[in-house]
Amino acid sequence: MMKPTEEQAEITEEFATLKPGEYLKAIAFAGAGKTSTLKACAQKRKDRGVYLAFNRAIAEEAREKLGRTKCNAMTMHSLAYRAMQGIMESRTPVNAKTIMESGVMDGYHIPTVKGWGDYRVASAVSRTLSSFAASADANFNEGHAESAIIEALGDPDFMASEEKAQVIRDTLDRLSGPLHLIAQQYWVNSMESGRYSDDMYLKMLDINDDLRKRAFGRYKYLMVDEAQDINPVQRSILTKTGLPILAVGDPYQQIYSWRGAENALQQLPGKELFLTKSFRFGENIAAVARHILNSIPGGGPSQRLVGGGPGNVEDHKGPKGAVICRTNIGMLDEAINYLNKGYRVHVDNVQGLLTDALSAQALKDGRMSDVKSDELKQFDTWDEMEATAEEGSDPGLSKLVNLVRTNRIPDVQRLANHHSTTKDKVHLVVYTGHRSKGLEFPAVQLGDDWPDIMTMQARYKAAEMKSDKHVTLAKEAYNTLYVASTRAMVRCSGYNRILDPKPMYDDENSYDSETDRHYTPAAADRDYNPA
Repeated sequence: MMKPTEEQAEITEEFATLKPGEYLKAIAFAGAGKTSTLKACAQKRKDRGVYLAFNRAIAEEAREKLGRTKCNAMTMHSLAYRAMQGIMESRTPVNAKTIMESGVMDGYHIPTVKGWGDYRVASAVSRTLSSFAASADANFNEGHAESAIIEALGDPDFMASEEKAQVIRDTLDRLSGPLHLIAQQYWVNSMESGRYSDDMYLKMLDINDDLRKRAFGRYKYLMVDEAQDINPVQRSILTKTGLPILAVGDPYQQIYSWRGAENALQQLPGKELFLTKSFRFGENIAAVARHILNSIPGGGPSQRLVGGGPGNVEDHKGPKGAVICRTNIGMLDEAINYLNKGYRVHVDNVQGLLTDALSAQALKDGRMSDVKSDELKQFDTWDEMEATAEEGSDPGLSKLVNLVRTNRIPDVQRLANHHSTTKDKVHLVVYTGHRSKGLEFPAVQLGDDWPDIMTMQARYKAAEMKSDKHVTLAKEAYNTLYVASTRAMVRCSGYNRILDPKPMYDDENSYDSETDRHYTPAAADRDYNPA
């Protein structure tokens, strides 16, 4: 391991003296050495701890790197599963089929609502269970059912049609009550029979003190990665352990609030320390990232991200280049263009792209039952979708409308049939910003469906006139662009159209550094020589 930076050393020393019930938060910019810092922390402490990772792949990688320490690496679900052994008869998925087969709906009066047959109601019960399991709530309430209905129909506050918004509100009024009661009864029945879904047995660590002690009893400290994206139940479990906790993450990589994640770095108490030097990229890419973050209305981070030079490109495995887009439709357009030019392309989540395209065509044809894309369910008619696209506020939607107008659905199907199913031996990969999180590539091109900074700022101001959840989504648009640009190790292109071509900072918003005040991303890119 190379010599730690002053920031890494400070975090390591601070965490070594952390006592039960105390918290330390490490705010780490993209590529700023989180893993090496966590390893140093585990080496410094001589007691037994656990590193909680976002998914199994990250846990396995971390386990290898922490191999000579007393720190294990696991997901929270795997901890919960171990604690539930001997109590749980079986892992049973919860879905519409299992809800209907259980007969739990038979004991309740479900109001008649147009379009809501037994299967759809059962699906909503399943989502109500998931909503409760992901919450920090001790008991079921109608809010969990409301979240389930909104997931199925869309949020009325975001509907283009006021008529459709009212239909959703009426559905919420009529179905939220019975749905949450049915979900609650299903939960009780599952506990009695010992059949739990993954979400349910994780929730048990939150509501059962003995199970939580069984899961965490052998550990003396916790390290939590990607803390900006954990959900309320995970945060509740962590705080109830009473253990010293190091929470690591980047609040500007919070991009999953739409699926229930919250920024635990903001929610948890404790001292904040920072990792500001990126080992993934140099100043050319750091300048792009700083511009994005400092364009957020209300101000960007208090600390300054700096580029420490590109990572080891020679050891990089997989494709050297990636095109990263904002939307599935933007990704689709880029992939088709490159495929038509003769490039070997791997397209991430190509079936999701095909669903969007076929749903748009179904909307145009009036086949409403075939509209499967969540993004398009807000529209009742093709005319409504066209009108929204013509407002110009959503480049991805405009691209999708144009795709259908120009009869390019066969191109989409061709892409699904002929894109490379493996990432090996391709010229490039195509991702959305959300799906690219956690990855890195020597070269990144930002797709042309990203809105420019002025458009994003206008949307943010409009969001402030509506609600906090509108503001959260508007802010996460900046965060997603920041994530996309910082996947690059050596070169990022395609940002000129997005960023203001003026100097990066004016006198009012400049940093103390005279050098940085007029240091544009383009200038940084010229000054940087990868050779």
